[in-house]
Amino acid sequence: MKNIIQNLYLFIFKTISMVFCLVPRKAALLLGKQIGIIIYILSIRKNVAKKNISIAFDHLSQNQKKSILLNCYKHFGMVLVDFLRQQTIDRESLDKYFVINKKYQTILNQSKGGCVMSAHIGNWEYILPFMGFHNFPMETVIKEQSNSTVNKFYIETRTFPNIGLIWKKNALKKLYEAISNNKFIGLASDQNAGKRGVKIKFFGKKSSFPKGAGIFHSRTNCDILVVFCIMGSDYKYHVFVEKIEINNTNKNEEEIIEEINSLYANILTNKIKQYPHQYFWFHKKWSKKIYN
Repeated sequence: MKNIIQNLYLFIFKTISMVFCLVPRKAALLLGKQIGIIIYILSIRKNVAKKNISIAFDHLSQNQKKSILLNCYKHFGMVLVDFLRQQTIDRESLDKYFVINKKYQTILNQSKGGCVMSAHIGNWEYILPFMGFHNFPMETVIKEQSNSTVNKFYIETRTFPNIGLIWKKNALKKLYEAISNNKFIGLASDQNAGKRGVKIKFFGKKSSFPKGAGIFHSRTNCDILVVFCIMGSDYKYHVFVEKIEINNTNKNEEEIIEEINSLYANILTNKIKQYPHQYFWFHKKWSKKIYN
C-alpha cells in the first residue's frame, strides 16, 4: 500500500511538472505569481519573513516592508514554477534563460574548480543547469528527504550534464575528491548553521554561517567563487560571479573561515539590498530567540 501511495505522489508531481513544461514560460511565470499571492494570503511562513525584513530594512516604512514581503512571495511562486519546468532547459535554449557578462564568464573560465558559495537569492536551483550546460563540472550536496518519492522527483529534476548529486550523509570524502579533480562543489552558505557555524554580522546583527567553504579552502587552497542567478526584468537569470581572495599567511583555520564568511556576507548583503524581494526571507536567519 505504501508503494502505491508513493507512486501516486510521484505521478502527481510529474504530471504537474509536465503541465508547466507544456505551458509557455511567460504564462507559467504569471501563474507562478498567482500561486505566490495565494501562499501570501494563507500566511505560510509570513511571521518569520516579516521579522527578517524588519531586521534587515528597519529604516523603511511599513508600506515599503509590506511591498518587499508581497513581492517576495510572488517571486518565489515564479521560482517554484521554474523549478518544476527546469527540465526544459538544454544547450540550445540557454540564451532564453541565462545572461552572463564577459567579466563573470572569465572568472569561471580561469578557475580550475573550487567552492561555489551560493545563497537562497534569485533562483539557486538554476545554478545547476547553468554550470552543467556551460561545461563547468560540479558536485553538489542534497539532503535526503523522508519521503522516497520526493527524493526521486528531486533527483530527476536536478539531473543535468556535468552535475553530480551527493547525499549529505556521506558527502565529505566525495567533495574532497571533486576538488582534487578540478571540479566545483556547490555549497548553499547562507542558512543558519547554529552552534556549528561561525558568527558573522549580517545586516548589522550576528548570524551563524556554515563553515564549509572556509574549511575546504583552508585545507586545499581551492578557489572560492560566489555565484548567484538573479532574475532580471526580462525574466532571464543574470548570473553574478565574484571570486573571494584572501591572504592565508600566518592565519589559522578559524581565522580563514571567519574572513571568507565575512566577505561572503558582505557580497550577499549588497546583492540583497539590490534585489530585496528575491531573497528567501522564510528561514530563521538570526537567533531563534527573536522569532518567539
